[in-house]
Formats: sequence, structure tokens, C-alpha cells
Amino acid sequence: MTSTATHAGDKADLLSGILEVEIRNEEKITAQDRLFCEKQQEMLYNVLEQIDQWYGIFTKEAEKYRESHRISYKENGEIRHTYSTADSEYKDYTVHTFKPFKAINELVSSNLNANKGFAQRIIGYFNRTYNVSVPVPEINGNTLKMGSRPHYMTYVDAVIEHLGGRSFRKTAEEELIKRFHQLVKPHRWSKVKPELKGDKISFPNIVVFDSFYYDYNRTNHVHYNYHGNISTLCEGIAFGSDDVLCGDKGMVMRLNQDNVDISGWYDLMTTNATGIKFFRNGRVDVRFQNREAASLCFNRLRLDELRLQEE
Repeated sequence: MTSTATHAGDKADLLSGILEVEIRNEEKITAQDRLFCEKQQEMLYNVLEQIDQWYGIFTKEAEKYRESHRISYKENGEIRHTYSTADSEYKDYTVHTFKPFKAINELVSSNLNANKGFAQRIIGYFNRTYNVSVPVPEINGNTLKMGSRPHYMTYVDAVIEHLGGRSFRKTAEEELIKRFHQLVKPHRWSKVKPELKGDKISFPNIVVFDSFYYDYNRTNHVHYNYHGNISTLCEGIAFGSDDVLCGDKGMVMRLNQDNVDISGWYDLMTTNATGIKFFRNGRVDVRFQNREAASLCFNRLRLDELRLQEE
């Protein structure tokens, strides 16, 4: 894939090793991914075109002051001038005339910020869509030239390079399982671990209920620090049961973390995992359509790899 113009940033920055190499990773993204990227690129180009038009107008105006103000330009298009108003301040009123210098440098700043925003949106999209954690490359504002046009494949290549050439799906699965294991793995001195029980899987020590709310209101209020645990658990269950990457706490029907009902089961919106039950001691059970579905989820999440300290 060929970049439309000069690559964004300095050749010595984070992307230097890959921006000059055409990796041809376009077949690794979906049509929906491509549509998003192309739309973002179209919007960016429209903005950069307007910036360039005004930049051209103001730099043309600045040429009037080339000798009097000894103007010069930096690599990124910023204008420099060495001029003192002391001589003209008491002779005439030229000190009060419009000079385009500030406007030119503001346009250079806008050009940089637009390019940064584009990088953040493209890489942020893949991070959100595939649950990966790819950092946004740094763009060197000192060397980003006015008039350059980044291509979205520059950043897609950067993402895939960061993932070691693996597909987004495979990487997303690996990172999801890593997050899930971080949540459900037994503590150092724990005597219990996730257990397959027929058509159910039991997960100990997932949530903690706030004792203050229970003592005064008799409500099972999930402690603030544990709100994310339910989403991480649901994310894993959705993947393990239905092979999807979009699970979160929203798939638990009628769940209110400020007042959890521990007397019965909550229905789940997944197909193969049908219910979830919370216990006062922090345990969470997940029920499936049948034994086979429970076993499939247990194995897909590689829960058999978890060990107690004594094992």
C-alpha cells in the first residue's frame, strides 16, 4: 500500500523502522475496518486541505516581510523572524499592522494536532474493536511537513507490526484470556480455583460486597473497586460460550451492582451460557445449556491450566 505523501513524523521516531516498508496488511482487516479508516482519512484530508489553503495565503503575505523581518522557515513550516519594533515604534504605525506570523504558526500546530488525532482514532478503533492494547505512535512535530498526507495503512501496519504479524482476532483472544486469568486465578494461599461442575462453572473470589451498605441497608452493593470484575468475567464467558469478543456486564439482564440479588439466578443474553448467580462470599456461578457447553467454555478459556499453590 502506497502512502499518499510524506510519512508523518521523523524517520528516527518510533515508526521509523516500519513506515518505509510496504507490508501489505490490507487483507488482514475487514471491510468494516476499511470503511471506518477510509472515512476517517477522507475527513482528515478535507481538514488538511483547508489548513493548506490558509497556510498558502498567509505565507504569501509573509513574503512582504522577508527582508524587513528577516523571516525563515523551520522544517515543519513554522515561521521565524528577527525584528524589533523599537525603531518603528516612534516613527510610524507599522507596528500595528497585521502580520501573518502568529497565524502561520497556529496553522502548523493545527496540522500537527490533526495528524495526531488521525493516528489516535485509527489505532484507538482497532484497540476498541479487537480488545488489543497497541500504543499510539509518537509524531515528531518538528519534522512533520506542511502538505503531507498520511495514509491509514501506515497505522494499520503499525498495529500489525506491534502484534507480531498475528491477526487481530488471535491477538484479541490471547489478551482476553490473559485478562480473564488475571481475574480468576487463585491467590497464593487459596484453597479454591475455578471448577467445572456439570453444567456450571464456579468462580471463587470474584466480587466483594460493601459491608457499609449491608450493615445499614441490608443491600448487596458491589464494592466500587470490584465493578470491573463483573465486566471482565462476562467478557470471558461470552467468548468461552459463544466465541464472541463483545461480552460485558450489560449481558446480565436486570443486574444492578448497587443492589445485587443473591437469592436467585440472573438471565444472560448469551446463547450457550444461560444464567449467572452471585454469592455473599464473592463466588460467582455460571450456568450453561448443558454439560457439553460448560466443558467447551472451561476448555476454551484454558481454565484447566490454573493451579493452586499446593498442586
